[in-house]
Amino acid sequence: MNKKTTISKNQKWFIWGVAALFYLYETFLRISPSVMTHDLMRDFGVNSTSLGVLSSFYYYAYVALQIPCGIIVDKLGIRKIITCSALLCVFGTYMFATSESLMLAKLGRFMIGAGSACAFISCLKVTVEWFSPMRFSFVAGLTNMMGTFGGICAGRPLAVFVNQLGWRHASLWFAALGIVVAIIAWMFLKDHPDQRNKSADVKRPMMEGVKILAKNKQFWLVGIIGGLMYLPISAFAELWGVPFLMHAYHVNNEDASTASVMIFIGMAIGGPFAAYMLIHFKKIIRVMQFSSITAGIAFIGVAYTAFFPFWFSFVLLFLAGLFIGGQVLCFTLAKNNISECLSGTAIGFTNALVMMSGIVFQPFLGHILDVFWDGAVTGYSVPIYSTHAYQMSILTIPICLLISAIMLRFVRETHSTE
Repeated sequence: MNKKTTISKNQKWFIWGVAALFYLYETFLRISPSVMTHDLMRDFGVNSTSLGVLSSFYYYAYVALQIPCGIIVDKLGIRKIITCSALLCVFGTYMFATSESLMLAKLGRFMIGAGSACAFISCLKVTVEWFSPMRFSFVAGLTNMMGTFGGICAGRPLAVFVNQLGWRHASLWFAALGIVVAIIAWMFLKDHPDQRNKSADVKRPMMEGVKILAKNKQFWLVGIIGGLMYLPISAFAELWGVPFLMHAYHVNNEDASTASVMIFIGMAIGGPFAAYMLIHFKKIIRVMQFSSITAGIAFIGVAYTAFFPFWFSFVLLFLAGLFIGGQVLCFTLAKNNISECLSGTAIGFTNALVMMSGIVFQPFLGHILDVFWDGAVTGYSVPIYSTHAYQMSILTIPICLLISAIMLRFVRETHSTE
């Protein structure tokens, strides 16, 4: 019997939902520093470049472990992997919350990144194994939506929570939440129901699959494009969006995070919408190019949003998130170029390149801020950046989006209707 028909429809969605819950949790942890920027800069005595490095330590572990996690998920399944990963996130969050030095805070972020590394891969692995290939783009879009819910929770609700308890005590509560997620994963996750149906490809030496992918120029190209398209999230929404809006409109972090979260709401709709567009346009490349160009135009408006009323920033950020929803289709391109038994490795390889954008551009945008800094500081010696400095920094994003649209012309598309 075909393995995709051995479990009920409801069970498929339940297993995916538990895996997606962990993805939501790790996304929440990843984005949480965005509403703590001033507190972190004050407590650790750092500038924007150093804060960008602190936040990006999450990505150092996350990116480095993408391919190993893809291999392990292919070999061992998701139940043990997600449970252990959730506990690793708990440990990292506790370390971050109790750190008295910048180095320990970086190590805590590194551990959170290590624990988070398998989350997205596991969700897409469930999609590959238990859903029809024709459903992959749609379920991948829903997975992306779950991640955006984590971003929404890391907006105003988190800002209020942090303002009331302080970032350290709030982070301790996040660690406790992770224990609940780990228990749910252990109790309810189910590995693939019929391991016997796996093909001989899974018996290959672990590094053989990596070598196959590393020699494929298309995987490199798709991953780099996916990373450039992910900048509105990794560089803006996850770190620099809230402080930019706070300065541009002279609002507190609660109001700024409410505006910033609109990009996640837009992307939550944009992922499934991109899958819907794919059904009609038939070409993944065409949908992704449309996504890059329109999101780039929207982000030019975001960079100059200070010239508009505050409410208009909500509109621009929502549109930017909606348009960038096509970014998730880069995983469809990657999946279509490899056998199912190497799908976890392929997704991990691609996601490593995508998430590399956080390592590169979070500190890079912070560096641009420092370059255009006029020397102003607060009473706690925290640098104050001008609106012009923020604009020069944020304009990096639409430039990269337009570059990704050009690069898509060189991608080879297969199975475009899946």
